[in-house]
Amino acid sequence: MLIHGAADNDLHPPRFGGTQRTFGLYRGLARRHDVRVLCMVENRSRAPREERVAGVALSRRAAWYTAAAWRLERARAAPLWLAALGHRVAAGRLAAALPGEPDVRSVDFNLAGLLARPGRALRVYLSQNVEYDFFLASAPRLAARGFWAERVRAFEADAVARADLVVAVSDEDAARFRALYGAREEALAVVPNGWDETAVRPATPAARAAARAALGLARDDYVLLFVGSDFAHNREALRWTVDVLMPAVGPSVRLVVAGAVTRALGGRREPWLVAVGPVDDLAPLLAAADAGLNPVESGGGSNVKLPTYLGAGLAALTTPFGLRGYAPLAPHAVVAERAAFADAVRARPRGWAAAGDSAPPPAVAAFAWGALGERLGACFEARLAARRAGGAP
Repeated sequence: MLIHGAADNDLHPPRFGGTQRTFGLYRGLARRHDVRVLCMVENRSRAPREERVAGVALSRRAAWYTAAAWRLERARAAPLWLAALGHRVAAGRLAAALPGEPDVRSVDFNLAGLLARPGRALRVYLSQNVEYDFFLASAPRLAARGFWAERVRAFEADAVARADLVVAVSDEDAARFRALYGAREEALAVVPNGWDETAVRPATPAARAAARAALGLARDDYVLLFVGSDFAHNREALRWTVDVLMPAVGPSVRLVVAGAVTRALGGRREPWLVAVGPVDDLAPLLAAADAGLNPVESGGGSNVKLPTYLGAGLAALTTPFGLRGYAPLAPHAVVAERAAFADAVRARPRGWAAAGDSAPPPAVAAFAWGALGERLGACFEARLAARRAGGAP
């Protein structure tokens, strides 16, 4: 099966939740199928134009109008989403970057204009969120914000209508696609977010000691890790963590913050705080930590950080909202409202690796990207087989 994908960012290295989902699923698909993905990158990108990573053939292309859209958003005149309209106009040229006639054409939100391309490929909208909801919750302040929200909604409605299959992150998102756009039940599939089983694993004692020493952490410190991209829901959760949670948990508890969300700290300095910023490799930070935090109370899709914490063998503390899309993981996490987080931290929970287990629990292993990608591939195969047979999907 030849699969053509299209993503509105560089997928490797996968630095944040959206790219982790997209690259993780394509990597899993590439175990059994020929996967070629168009990546729209920044004009100043120095990454190779063509590259094969973990079986996935990446073709990187830049477009002048993406920089124009970025500048307009900075001026609060229009959202960055405006680049999606440029992608739609350039759909023919962009599609030609990937050789061959695909069996499946899979696109993310901003590349959804490629679903209108002619051909018999199975058309797949690989969603990250319900983008209309995410725009309302997270878009920056803009002139005529309501106008732009309705444009996003119309664009997403068109993507759902054109797609033969809409892949949602969670049951909650699937329900929103039905409610907002009348998506048919048979045109929906739920494939959750997951974790990278090729890079995430429990640390050896030596790796743990080295990781702690590199960050200036004591052996007896209880270390919390907060990983996040620079979106409103993560910024709010981090502010709550540093302003409310950390002052309440007592001594010998340290907080390590990683990802672009560290910008929200504004240079804040505390004796219990270690701000790392964006990193390509989370392994040393996971090795240094005892527990991962997911105290979010808003946002779209689901939080990739949660299965990543669990895959590394850490304890995971999450709000009920942060558990959305991960119901099977509830027995393996500490699920609490924010008011109970301080008590949960003071109890110093430990993850499955602390018990000496050599492999994650089956429920956690099921959320590995490779397994999820294979599951998505089986879904594609079933849809194509049904089409050939002239029956229902």
